[in-house]
Amino acid sequence: MYHYILKCVKRQKSRSILVALINFVLAILLNLYFGLIGSYQTQLSELAANTPIKCTVTNPDGTMEAGIAVSSDTLRDLQAAEQIRDLDCSTQLKAGFGELEEAHREGKLNLNVVAGNRIDSTVLPEDMKVAYQKGWDETLFAGAGKVCLLKKSDMEEQGIVYGDEIPFMVYYYRYEDKRQDVDILELGYVHLMVVGQIDDADPVESREYPDMMVPFQTVWDAFEEKQTDFTAEAVSFYVKDPLSLNAFKEEMGQIGEMGFLEVYKGDGARFSYKGSALYVQDGTFITMAGRLKTAIRILTAFLLPMGILVFIVGYVISHLLASGRVKEFALFRSLGVGAPLAVWAFWCEQLVLVTAGNVAGGLAALLVGQQGIQEILPVCGAAFSGYMMGTTVALLLLAKEKPLELLTSE
Repeated sequence: MYHYILKCVKRQKSRSILVALINFVLAILLNLYFGLIGSYQTQLSELAANTPIKCTVTNPDGTMEAGIAVSSDTLRDLQAAEQIRDLDCSTQLKAGFGELEEAHREGKLNLNVVAGNRIDSTVLPEDMKVAYQKGWDETLFAGAGKVCLLKKSDMEEQGIVYGDEIPFMVYYYRYEDKRQDVDILELGYVHLMVVGQIDDADPVESREYPDMMVPFQTVWDAFEEKQTDFTAEAVSFYVKDPLSLNAFKEEMGQIGEMGFLEVYKGDGARFSYKGSALYVQDGTFITMAGRLKTAIRILTAFLLPMGILVFIVGYVISHLLASGRVKEFALFRSLGVGAPLAVWAFWCEQLVLVTAGNVAGGLAALLVGQQGIQEILPVCGAAFSGYMMGTTVALLLLAKEKPLELLTSE
């Protein structure tokens, strides 16, 4: 059988070259087609990785992103959320050095305090210079240690050095919607160890620097110890996976008591300090991702027609080739060779030529394209399978004919 197949391939040289060439072209075209789909999918993944979607908690009408009141329940839900990353929470406080008697507090609460969970918080100046005591770094803001950073000038003025534990009188802001006003209320004394300093040597650059920085969770814990309602004044974060915006929006709808609202600036909008709305900067990503997804959907929709086309090509070519060799097939049957064995001989001949064409097409696609062998092999396998299915159907239909009918049909 092996020698017969090789002889037939050599004897039918032009037809053999045609079959191999057709499969060579099919392999290249299908690899280009799947490569285009893969290229769009790669662009979509890179877009998601390089186009972060920032989300900012605002008051209901979106007029304020800082100086609002984001409840503790909302903060807890955000900390447990699975669809967000880089949560940035901060709140503002007022403080003064030492344990001050009430009669002597006026004018002493001169420290502007930022409690945050990140040193790169959006409420802080980008160029702020910070130095830490040995053994400490910016990760302290992710914890709940009773530590703080002070301005360098304040440390020198008060004679404070790293490692000193200092008492502070702390006040906090409470936002009143009814009066549209802000109250400043006493929280009490907090003892904190100084483990870093904010470099304010340049008076121009340091104008926007806070006088003191404290870990966000440390302040939150202090509020709970005093049984006082705690709120954050600024909260922002990023969508963890921009390609899962629907899952993200569903999760955000369950944050807090009623879920985040959309920013509303129309008629009837009322001012409030409550941080209950969410501004999602996803417009650019949605526009660009939508175009890529549309292109992917269009190309993917043609996968089934492409498979059918490969099957038809295999069927038509094999049927035409078999029709030109009906005498040979009828002779096989007349000599007592069963239909399955005769079909097998013709099928194996096609198998050799189709394999050769696919291998050559795959190598050509590997050399000229941007796909790897792991992407090319499945595509060539699909082209091979589709073509051979068409060949199989064509030969099975031929096998149903009787030898005499085959001879008279030519």
